[in-house]
Formats: sequence, C-alpha cells, structure tokens
Amino acid sequence: MGLAFRFLACPYVSLAARTQRERELKARRIVRHSFAWFVRLMQRTGILQWRVRGRERLHGGAQLVCPSHPTLIDVVLTMSMIDNANCIVKADLKRSFAMSSPIATTGYIANDSGSELIEACAQSLKAGDTLIIFPEGTRTRPGKEPKLHHGAAATALLAAMPITPVVITCTPPSLMKGIPWYRIPPSKMSFEIDVLEPIDIEPFLQIERQHGRPIAVRRLTESLKSALFKNNH
Repeated sequence: MGLAFRFLACPYVSLAARTQRERELKARRIVRHSFAWFVRLMQRTGILQWRVRGRERLHGGAQLVCPSHPTLIDVVLTMSMIDNANCIVKADLKRSFAMSSPIATTGYIANDSGSELIEACAQSLKAGDTLIIFPEGTRTRPGKEPKLHHGAAATALLAAMPITPVVITCTPPSLMKGIPWYRIPPSKMSFEIDVLEPIDIEPFLQIERQHGRPIAVRRLTESLKSALFKNNH
C-alpha cells in the first residue's frame, strides 16, 4: 500500500494541490477512503463486522481522539471514519522508501522529535486537524494492566483541547499482541467501537494553574484511562 501511495497518490496530490496544506488534506482523504475500502472488503468477505456508537462525535474538525488499542487494525478502523486525520508514526518509517513520501505528503508527525513532539501535536490541533493518539503507544497484551503514556494528556493541556476517548473491543480475541495475525478465529471478528463524550479539559487546566503541569498531566491521564478501561475493573 505504501508503494501504491508513493507512485500513484503522491504525484496526483502534488499536481492537484498548490499548497502544502492542500496536499495534506487531499492525501489524508485518500488514506481515509483507502482504509474505508479495506474495511468494506473485509466485511464483504466475511472476515469482520463492526458497529460504531457515537460516530457523530467524530466531527472532523480540530479534535484530539484517543482510542484504546487491542488489535492490529485499530488505526485502520479509526482513520477510515475521519477525513482530516493526523497521527503519530514511527520515526523509522520516514527512512523507508515506500513510506517516506506518503508521510511527507500527509504531514503525519514522526515520533523522533523528542521534546518537540508534544508541541508538534498541539500545533496540529491548532491548525484544525483531528489528531489521533493511541495513549497505550502499542497494543496491550490480553489480561495485562494497560499502561498509558502521558503524551496525549500533555498535548491536550498544551492545546487546551478536550480528549475524545474511543473504546475498541474485538470478539473473539483476534489480531492482539501475542496472537499471530494468521491465526484464524473460530468465528467472524466482531468489533464494537464506542466514541465517548469528550473529557472536558477546563478542570485540568485549573489543576495545572494551581498545582503545575506534571500533576495535571497525571490526573488527566488517569481520567482517560478510567474512560477507556472502566469495564476492565
């Protein structure tokens, strides 16, 4: 898919768009429709079914979306629903022949920017992007206690942006950490995706003003974890 995007989509986007911002928006739409096509294909071939509740909360404007991350295709499912989705990608992909051009065209954020990563994420939100951050960073093994990184909360505070939690579940357990992707489940994979009410950022901005950012980040991370995994307790 990366090579197809590099040799087909990138040249088209470069010719059709005059500014970097226009190129990013067109490229992200192509990604969204490609992922949506892939999901429809898996539905029609009987591999999976999915149901989304609260989809209207993914409004496509400036928004910080934080999904849980149980399976290999959570990124595909989430981005298939959002036109102007930005996300964080592994820095190694910037050096990949297949992926370097698509990443540059879409404007995705590489996670090699260290202390500047949070600032880059906040700037993405201020530019009007829907930014997707998986706060677990990687898939959590079934039965293990999820551990959330602080980056999503730090970004929300810096941008003064509410967090929209998205709970993803899959039954029977499939495509999860420790389960080979080629292991065929006994029945069709059924995904339930719940887009929850946004977490109001104002109380945490108040905590930041009173007690400092580190405490506010920890409290907001705890609130996000509670929203994403309340059924695990």
